[in-house]
Amino acid sequence: MKRKKIVISGINMVEGGIFTILHNALHELSNFIKNEEVEVIALVHDASKFQFSNITIIEIPLSKKSWWFRLYYEYFYFKKLSKQVQPDIWFSLHDTTPNIVAKKQFVYCHHPTTLFKPTWKDWKFNYKIGVFSVLYDMLFKINITKNHTVFVQQHWIKEVFEKRFNISNIKVAIPEYVEEITSEKYNFEANKIHFFYPSFPRSYKNHEVILKAIKALPKNISEQTQFHFTTIKDSKEKYAQFLVNEYGFLENVHFYGKVKRSQLLSMYNAMDCLLFPSKIETWGLPISEAKAYNKPMFLANLPYAKEACGNYEKVSFFDENNSSDLAKLITEFVEGNPTFQGNTSPFDTSKDLHNWKEVFQYILTD
Repeated sequence: MKRKKIVISGINMVEGGIFTILHNALHELSNFIKNEEVEVIALVHDASKFQFSNITIIEIPLSKKSWWFRLYYEYFYFKKLSKQVQPDIWFSLHDTTPNIVAKKQFVYCHHPTTLFKPTWKDWKFNYKIGVFSVLYDMLFKINITKNHTVFVQQHWIKEVFEKRFNISNIKVAIPEYVEEITSEKYNFEANKIHFFYPSFPRSYKNHEVILKAIKALPKNISEQTQFHFTTIKDSKEKYAQFLVNEYGFLENVHFYGKVKRSQLLSMYNAMDCLLFPSKIETWGLPISEAKAYNKPMFLANLPYAKEACGNYEKVSFFDENNSSDLAKLITEFVEGNPTFQGNTSPFDTSKDLHNWKEVFQYILTD
């Protein structure tokens, strides 16, 4: 059998969730090709972060220096590189479809801001959110029809892409989530009911709807509760500083800085209820994480949240712009008489790809 050659491109995936996507993909691919006639070349920003003996790593350190470099690599340099390497498959893990030469081409789209209409507040706190919402939509369109398959994380995104880009070759690849369960419990204050929102301080993450709901709680309810937010304290982000200045006086609000993974898991285990009001996500990992601990959840009444939640009983949804809706749910929960709406998976996932192994089997099939 002819040895296949695949190029995996993730040159701008350097930190946070997107780096995890790249590392997980290469880890799974490294295991997958042990018994396959496949040669893998990975294009990354920093080669020192990857140790895979059967994957050739090409470092492109200038890829994050500026957008001009990113565009140069995607639409000029990669064509030259592809002619040299002559891959059977080119798989771009970061939303854009490069200008290359290969027998088959694939792209994995997971950046949420192309699906988001920013408000003036989003521009105010981080102009990049506004710029990216426009820029990414333009970049997604370039060359997208050259792909054999476009991978997205959820069905509602598939529906949006079909209409927006007039394509039908879209496949849902559900993010692979490996449950990490700890028996440790974070030392929250005893005799309080604890609500938790783990999220980066981005304006579209919508922390304010929670904080406004807290301000609206009756005194007897407020005194029984504590609300915990990660990655806010000591952050240089304008939105984080605004939240601290505007709502730091609330006695039952606790702003944390960045927390280690072990602490995060112990906080999930110790909390009483997850709050997740984000206005846009391509998945919403905390939903999966809280579900793994079988915890109650109050989620934004949006398609991404319902799809990420799947079949689950202990969940209710609220208008992400209505703090009164959320305050009512919190009050009922504290009083001990919550009425959960529950959720049923709205889509048939039998034809979806459920992990990286299935993705690689799919793209390597003739």
